[in-house]
Amino acid sequence: MTWRRYTAIVMLRATATAFAALLAVAPCGVQAGPRGQRPGAGARSLGAAFDALAAGDFRRAEVAARRAARTSRYNRDYATFAAAQAAYLRGDAAAALRRFHALARDRSSRFAAIAAWRHADCLWRLGRTAEARREYERLLRRERRRKRPTADLAVARFRVAEALARAGDRRRAIDGFAAVLRLHPQHPIADRADARLRELAGARPLASDERIARARALAEAHLWRRAVHELDQIGDDVPEDVRYRRDLELGRTLFQMRRQYELAGRLLLAVAPHAGDDSDWAWFHGARALSRAHRDREAIAEYERFVAARPRSRWAAEAAYLAGWLRFNLGDYREAIEPLRRMQRAYPRSRWAEQALWFEAFARYLSGDWQGALPLFERLGRRDGRLDGGAGRYWHARTLQRLGRADDALAEYRALVGQWPFSWYALLARARVREAGGDIGPFGDSPRSPDDAPPLADPVPAEVARDPRVRRADELIAAGLGPEAAYELRRVERALIRGYGSERALAALFDRYRAAGDYNRPWMLAVVRGRRALDAPPAGPARRWWEAAYPRAYAELVDRYAPEAGLPPAYLFAIMRKESGFNPHIVSYADAIGLLQMIPPTTRRVARTLGIDYTDDLLFDPESNVRLGAWYIGRLFAMFKRQVPIAAAAYNGGPGAVKRWLRAHGDRPIDEYVELVSYSQARGYGKKVTETYARYLYLYEGQVYDQPLAVDADYLRDGPDY
Repeated sequence: MTWRRYTAIVMLRATATAFAALLAVAPCGVQAGPRGQRPGAGARSLGAAFDALAAGDFRRAEVAARRAARTSRYNRDYATFAAAQAAYLRGDAAAALRRFHALARDRSSRFAAIAAWRHADCLWRLGRTAEARREYERLLRRERRRKRPTADLAVARFRVAEALARAGDRRRAIDGFAAVLRLHPQHPIADRADARLRELAGARPLASDERIARARALAEAHLWRRAVHELDQIGDDVPEDVRYRRDLELGRTLFQMRRQYELAGRLLLAVAPHAGDDSDWAWFHGARALSRAHRDREAIAEYERFVAARPRSRWAAEAAYLAGWLRFNLGDYREAIEPLRRMQRAYPRSRWAEQALWFEAFARYLSGDWQGALPLFERLGRRDGRLDGGAGRYWHARTLQRLGRADDALAEYRALVGQWPFSWYALLARARVREAGGDIGPFGDSPRSPDDAPPLADPVPAEVARDPRVRRADELIAAGLGPEAAYELRRVERALIRGYGSERALAALFDRYRAAGDYNRPWMLAVVRGRRALDAPPAGPARRWWEAAYPRAYAELVDRYAPEAGLPPAYLFAIMRKESGFNPHIVSYADAIGLLQMIPPTTRRVARTLGIDYTDDLLFDPESNVRLGAWYIGRLFAMFKRQVPIAAAAYNGGPGAVKRWLRAHGDRPIDEYVELVSYSQARGYGKKVTETYARYLYLYEGQVYDQPLAVDADYLRDGPDY
C-alpha cells in the first residue's frame, strides 16, 4: 500500500453529512494478505469498491460493494457501508436508506452509530423532512453522552431548524438557527443559519450571552482572532456582570492563544474578584499568565496572595509550589528552599509535593548544601520509574561525589545502569563511571537474560490465525484497508488475549498489526507487556519485543529523508516515536499534526523554503510529513552541534528558548544543564528522546551511545529562528 493510501480512513470515518470528504480519498488497492496470503474474492471486491469510491465512480463502487456483500465472509458490514455510500452519492437515496437502516441495526459493527446518521441524511434527501427531523433530534440527544461527535452536529441542528420552519413552527425554528450560530460559529453552515434567522426574525443583533458562547466555541476550535473579535462586539454599555463575563472570556482566550500573556494576566487578575465560581481559576491563571510573560516577581507575589486567601482552592497546592519553583527558576536557589518546604508541609498529599521535594533537593545541591540535599535525594530515589526514581538515584550519587565519597558514588552509578538500562540517568551514570576511569556496558554489571522475556509464539498459532476476528482483519488487509484492519484488531485485542493467552494472542497481534502498517499499537503493547524484555539485551526472545517497541516505522521515508537532512536515522525514529507513536493521523491540542507533529505555521515556512505548495492536509501524508519534518529537525540538530538532548529540546520548546538556556546555563555540565531547562515538557522530552535514540542505535546498528558530559554552549547563528 502506498503512503498516500492511508487516507482511506478519512472516507470510512467521514461524519454524517460530510460526504464530500469521500472525493479526496486515494485508492487503497488490493494487497496480499499476511504472510503472502492471496486475497479472496471478498477482499478483491471490497478493495475494488473502495478504489471506485475514491475515484468518484459511484456506480462501479456500488456494483463492487454489492458483490463484496455476497462474497465477503468477514466484512459484509464494510461492503454494505460502501454500497450505501455509493448509492447515496450517485443520487439513489432510497437504496442507500435501506442499507443504512440495516447497518444501523447491526450493533456489532463499527458503522452502526454512523449509519443511523446516514439514515437520517437519506430521509432528508428524500424530502421526508418531518421523519428526518425526529431522527436528527433523537441522535442529537444521544450525542450528549459522547465525548467525541459521531457526526456533523452543525448540519444536523440546521436541518432540524429548517424542518421546523417548513412546518410553520417559527419560534422553535428561530431558536434552532440561533443555536447553530451560537454553538457552531466556525462552521460553514453558520452563514446559512444567519441568513435564515434574518428571514424569520429580521435583522436581529446577537445578545451578549450569545456572543460569549460563540467566542467560547471559536476558541475551542483554536480560532483565537475570531473569538477575540466576537468579544470585541460587546461594548461597555452592557450590565456590569456581562462586562465581567466578557473580560473573563477575553482573558481566557488570550491565555490560550499563547501570544498575549501579559494582557491576559492583567485582565484575569482584574476580573477575578467579580468572576463568581470562576474567581479562583481567574486569579490562579492570571498569575500563570504573568509568569509566562516573564513577570516572575509579580507572579510570585500573586501566587502567595492566592494561597493565603484561598488555601483550600483546587489550585492552592500548585500555586504554593510555583511560588517556590519560580524563585528556583530565577536562580535564587537558597531563597527557593523555604517556600518549597512550606508547600510540602501545607499540602503533603498533593501531586505537587513530590515536585517541590525534588526542587528543594536540587536547590540545596546547586547552592552547595550537599549534606542537606543527600537525604532528600535518597527519598526521591525510592520512587518508581526510570525518570523519577532514576533522578533521585543519580543525584544521590552525584551528591556523594561532592561530599568526597567517590567509591559509594561509583557503586550507585553502576547499580543505576543495571536497574534502568538506557534511561537518561543510566546514560549519565555510565558517563560518570567512564570519567572515573572505569568501564561498564549499557546493561550494567549483571545484565538480565533475554530468555526471561515474556514468550511469544513463533510462528503464529494456526488456531489463532483461523479465528474469525483475525480473519476479518486479514480480509481488510488484503483489500488494502490496513488502517481499518488495525481498528478492528484493536476492538478485539483484549478478547483475543483473554481467550488465547498473551503468548499466542500477542504473536498474532504483532504480526497482523505489522501487516496492516500499524506501528503504533505494537509499540504500546510492547511497552506495557514487555518491560522485562526491554531491560534485557535485544537477543533471543527479547528481540521481538524490542523490535515492536522500537520499530523502523516508515523506514523507506526515514532512510531517504534523514540523510538528506544530515540526521542519523536513529534520531529521526526517536523523534517520531516520542511525537506521534508512529500514528500518522494524530493531531495534538496545539494543532501539531502527523508522524513528526509539525505545526502548520512552521510547516508553511519550511514548505516555502523547499518550494512545496502548502495545503492543510499536507501533514497527514506520511511522506510529506517526514520530508518537511526531517528538514526542520535536521537544521536544529546542526544548529545545536548535534547534541541530542539539547537539539531535541529545541524541537519541543523552540530554538529561542534553548538559546536562552544555553546562555544562562551552558557553562554547566550536561546533567545540571538539562535539569535547569525551565520548560518541564522540554526537559522530559530531551531525556526521553535521548534514551530512545540510544536504544535505536544499539538495536539496529550495534552502537553503544556515550552521552558527553560537557555542553557546547555555542550554536550556529544561521539556524531556524522559528
